Order: sequence, then structure tokens, then C-alpha cells
Amino acid sequence: MMNDTPEAALRSRIADLEQQLKLADEGTSRLAQRCLELEKQLQTFYAAHPQKERQTDSPALVQPLLYYDAGFGFSQKDTVKAPDYEYDELNGMVTATFELPETAFNLRLDPGELPCCITDFVFSDDRILCRPVNGVPLHGDGILFLNNDPNFMLEGLNRFPAGMKLGVSYCYFPLEPLADDPLFAAVLEGVQYFQKTRVCEQKHLDQLEKTTADQKQTIEALQKNLSELHQANAELTARCEELRSELDKLSTAPLRLDVPSAQPAVPFPETAAQTPPAADRQSKTKLEHLGDEVLAELAKLMP
Repeated sequence: MMNDTPEAALRSRIADLEQQLKLADEGTSRLAQRCLELEKQLQTFYAAHPQKERQTDSPALVQPLLYYDAGFGFSQKDTVKAPDYEYDELNGMVTATFELPETAFNLRLDPGELPCCITDFVFSDDRILCRPVNGVPLHGDGILFLNNDPNFMLEGLNRFPAGMKLGVSYCYFPLEPLADDPLFAAVLEGVQYFQKTRVCEQKHLDQLEKTTADQKQTIEALQKNLSELHQANAELTARCEELRSELDKLSTAPLRLDVPSAQPAVPFPETAAQTPPAADRQSKTKLEHLGDEVLAELAKLMP
């Protein structure tokens, strides 16, 4: 008997993929932590040498923006800026407060337009959960965004009333200034590779889980059908035993045949005499009826 069933093989494959996914996550996190350390070192260097500080892009690229969905989806016209927005270039700390102009069903926060690393994210309303849409979670509370347009979905409420104020603070470290550094470029390429591998493996894992679930349902359906067949077979066997018992009783009992003393002489043609009318036929005996019933039951059991 073979022990490697399809289900066991699938489970083994899933376990291998989960282990690979775990290793990929650990590698991604280590690379991302290294990126963050390089960025902090650069910030420290610029603080100590102001004359060598880089020329940053437009301030609008690092300014947070709140998108609100009033029932027609997200669009550029349905956005809110924070009038009290502040950004400390030395430590990367960002603080901002938004006020909704109208009732919204969904909110999205864009911390900037550049690839970046976000840490120490704090929101003013504990009911609201911030879910990174296109970011890679790091060990701790860091989020690494490898592509342009990083954003968070704000969840936890069905409706966000007009006039609601939302305060947010976080540390923002753009990755774009390090793009010309060969070491950073290599690290970033490795992180992006691990991220793509992680996504592909997760999709493959989801497909395997779906296949396993479908096969499990099929096995359960087959087991149910088999149980029903066993039950039907048991019922037929019990019925057959009852019929055999009745047949044994009748076969051991004395047989009585009621023969009429005289037959009326009716002139019929020779062909008609071979088959008497239905009224003159004798009804079947109980033994004959039982034999017919046994034959019918046995016919049902025959393949």
C-alpha cells in the first residue's frame, strides 16, 4: 500500500513553500533594515555637513495627501491637504492633521510620491486601522515602499463623517536620493527580487490550498456515496435474509393443494382449451408469491 497519497504530497509541498516564504521574508526584512540604516546614516551626515546636503525634489513629493471616497471612488479632485503639515528633514518626522469636507465611505493616505520607508506610524483615532496597500512590512513597525505612490488604506469605520479631524505622525525616509549609490542599488534590487518571489510563491501557495480544499470536498462526497451504498447493501442483505427465512418455513410446512372435485365441461375450441379463461385460473399460492418476491430481490442485487 502506497503511503504517498496526492493529499500528503500536496501538504508536503505546501509546507516546503511556507518554509521558503518564511526564509524570503527574513531575507527581505534584513535587506530593508540595511536600507533604513544607510538612510539614517546619510541623514546624520547631512546634518553634520549642511554644505553637502542634497537638493531634494519638490516638497509636494513628500507631502502627505488624504484621498476620500464620497461614493464615487477615489479621484484626484477628492483630496485633502493638511494645512499644519510639518516635515523635519533631520529625523524624517512628519506631522499632519486633515479635516474631511464631506462624509466619506473610504479613506486612503498617501505619505508622499516617492519610494520610501515609513516608521513610527501613529494615528489619532484608535478605531482606525492603517493597512499598507503596496508596502513590505518590516520587523517592528516599519513599512518599506519600493515603488512610487506609496499609500495606506484607512479602515475600521463604515462611514467617516464630514468635519472629522484625523491626525497622523510618522518618520518618512525617501529612498530616491540613494538611487545613485551602487551598494544601495544592489540592495534595492535584491529586495525587489525577494518581493516578487514572495508574491509568486504566495499565489502558488493559495492555488495549492484551493486544490487541496477541492480534493478534500471530492473525497468527502465519495465517502458519503460509499457510506450510502454500504447502508443500502446492508438493508438489501437483511431483506434477503428475511425472505430466505420465510422460504425455509414454507418449504418445511406441509403443502396443501385445493383441487376442485369436478370440472365443468365447457365446449371450447381446441386452441382455447390450452389456455383457460382468467376466471377459471387458480390464484398463485403463497409459496409462489414468495418465490417471485425472492427472485425480484435477487435481480436487484445482480450487477
